[in-house]
Amino acid sequence: MSERRPFREVKLQWLRLLSCDANINDNAKCVALYIVTAHVNGHTEKAWPSYKTIAEANGKSVKSIQRAIRDLEIGGWLSVQRGNGIGHNTEYCPTDASILKASELREKTDKSVPLASSEGGQVCPERRPDVSGKGGQICPPNLEKEKNKKPNAREVRAKAVSRRSIPVVVLPTAQARQVDEWNAWLAEKTLPDLARFNLATSVNGSSGYQLPGRWPPECGSDKEQDCLSYFLSRLPASAHQETAQAAYLEAA
Repeated sequence: MSERRPFREVKLQWLRLLSCDANINDNAKCVALYIVTAHVNGHTEKAWPSYKTIAEANGKSVKSIQRAIRDLEIGGWLSVQRGNGIGHNTEYCPTDASILKASELREKTDKSVPLASSEGGQVCPERRPDVSGKGGQICPPNLEKEKNKKPNAREVRAKAVSRRSIPVVVLPTAQARQVDEWNAWLAEKTLPDLARFNLATSVNGSSGYQLPGRWPPECGSDKEQDCLSYFLSRLPASAHQETAQAAYLEAA
């Protein structure tokens, strides 16, 4: 069984598991996303935002936020210690059970390279003779022959035609709930929010975003890969740098 890791190390896996929980509604998922990304302390793993703060950030009513918190508490995602409102704010903390599940998912996705304990280098694959299973030696590739091969124009055109196209729709910025859903989906994929992409447009005087759909795709669907490719191909240069720096720090 996996050991419980600090929440800051498995935050992405925690959000991924939450987004796939069919028992939690979209409103509660947006509230949880805001709390863990904007307020949870990386060391204490606790947060103390008020209902009013959460409501203003999500564009919801206080009662809606209270229902969402209750759903997250019942669903086993957040541990809530309610305060009296006079110098003692309500305290939120991801539950140990949910962090443990996220740790198990992180362990499955981590890739480790075995090292030779005596020499301190990578373990190289065992050398085998250059003999094929059919008998005879395996001839090395003829580089000159490969160099003279030219691509067939018909094959190039056929590949271009068979490439999967992604239909694009214009989502008005006034559709706050759908915009929040897309931003939550992008955050789950560790990507910037919609405002950071060059997707803004205007139709009949109304501003909006050019997106691969009005709602984010379901987890594990074919459309999810298409949408991910759509945003990765439009990732701004600054976000590329931030992603690279984050990957370097995590590896260090």
